[in-house]
Amino acid sequence: MLEIAVVILLSVHLLLVDIAMASPLLCVWLEWRDTRFDDRLAGRASATLARIAVGALAGGIALGFLLLAIRWWQDDRAYLSAFASVPASRIWFGLAELGFYFVCMGAYLALCNRWRHRRLFHRALAIAAASNLMIHFPALFAIISIVSTRAELMGHALDRADFQRLLVDGEVLSRVVHVWLASIAISVAVVMGLGLCSLKDPQQRAGAERLIQRGALIALVPILLQIPSGLWVALQIPESARDPLFGGDWFASGLFAAALALALVLMHRLAGIALGDHDAKQIRLSMAVMSLIVFLMVGTRCRVQKYLATTPDHGARSEESANPGRGLAANNR
Repeated sequence: MLEIAVVILLSVHLLLVDIAMASPLLCVWLEWRDTRFDDRLAGRASATLARIAVGALAGGIALGFLLLAIRWWQDDRAYLSAFASVPASRIWFGLAELGFYFVCMGAYLALCNRWRHRRLFHRALAIAAASNLMIHFPALFAIISIVSTRAELMGHALDRADFQRLLVDGEVLSRVVHVWLASIAISVAVVMGLGLCSLKDPQQRAGAERLIQRGALIALVPILLQIPSGLWVALQIPESARDPLFGGDWFASGLFAAALALALVLMHRLAGIALGDHDAKQIRLSMAVMSLIVFLMVGTRCRVQKYLATTPDHGARSEESANPGRGLAANNR
């Protein structure tokens, strides 16, 4: 029961963080539509989305601490040791980056109506906030997760050089790209939801339909790219995790297959919406399917993680265990 609760909490955490990461970029797009095409609905949606992004990050941080507390309560020594191996300066810098995000987005909201003739500077605030999260945090937590499963790295404090080598590790890069694409898709779903709220108003219906239609078209791109990026992730993970994913564990394989099947359904639904199907039921269904895919993929990841926990010596070599920096260099050849 606790495992299911953790999967649900982690899914919601990832959804909230995804919204916080890419939404500021979509705020810029919506604001541009307002100034370029006099799309007032897009302008209002931009401010609303910015507020949602700030709230999403606050909720994501709260759930993140809760999940970390659960790992501590479960005595997940591998993950806690990996977390402790990250340089303290990197953790403190991460907290400062979170503060920077809130400052940028707070200023963006406060200046929405004041900087109408300084849009370039106004949009730069949102871009800085988004890039701040997207560049640093997916890589940081991918590194922590990967260190917890690599025997040659466990029990060793990562210095600056080790951390930089891991940043360009194939397993880290593939995960980061996968998270970026998911973040854009989830954030666009929120924009479609904002358009859906205005669909019943006859005066705003035309603008809402345009917003939903263009949002569906944008969402199709990252969802299509998730297929090759997902394959990249699968090829980078250790064989001990790949085997259960592709038939070695019926439950993990079933979750993975269900997620892929729903992704195909989602692409079909989004294509229909992008071509002009503005049925509210179909839009809600697309948003629900997108959330369900995240839940299934998180469940798959948690299931596969067990195999890494039971085989912590995957890919390890005695020389790497004695010299973690040397092992890091080998992993990047």
